[in-house]
Amino acid sequence: MKKFVKDAITNTKELLPDYWQSTIAQRSMNNGAGSVYDATPEQIEVAVFNADWKETQHPDVMVGCRVFKANIGLDGYLGLISINPEKSYIVEDRKGTGNISLAIKGERGVLTADTYLIIGEEQGKMVVFTFHPGQPIRPSNVPIKDTYNHGDVISGKEAIALGFNLAKIIS
Repeated sequence: MKKFVKDAITNTKELLPDYWQSTIAQRSMNNGAGSVYDATPEQIEVAVFNADWKETQHPDVMVGCRVFKANIGLDGYLGLISINPEKSYIVEDRKGTGNISLAIKGERGVLTADTYLIIGEEQGKMVVFTFHPGQPIRPSNVPIKDTYNHGDVISGKEAIALGFNLAKIIS
């Protein structure tokens, strides 16, 4: 499995270099969002590439994707919080997917040893869709459309109406 994951990382870096770099950057506690590592982007990239990945299953991973789990040797912190209708949330699309996620400033979550990595097909090759400390959650399918821009602020009530129940913690 280690070679399969390494090949997917290499494919991602070749086919989607900006996406790969934004995914790595998002996982660094220095400027990250959601679940992060207490490490630099360079340290994260090396740890992910060299990890001993084991294929597993998870109900929140999209059909057609493969999910892998490893302890990559870095401190990882869960970074999600339940939506509160009385708070405000920042609209984000850090990776340029066209779908929004929500973020809120706050404290880092619980320390976790497990990292999950999700691979799927893009342009006829297997690539890394994402990786993060902690278990997967179903990705957002709420499009940005013309209504939202990266950085907009919406109410918790609006977030719930859009179908969100979690937001990423940012520092």
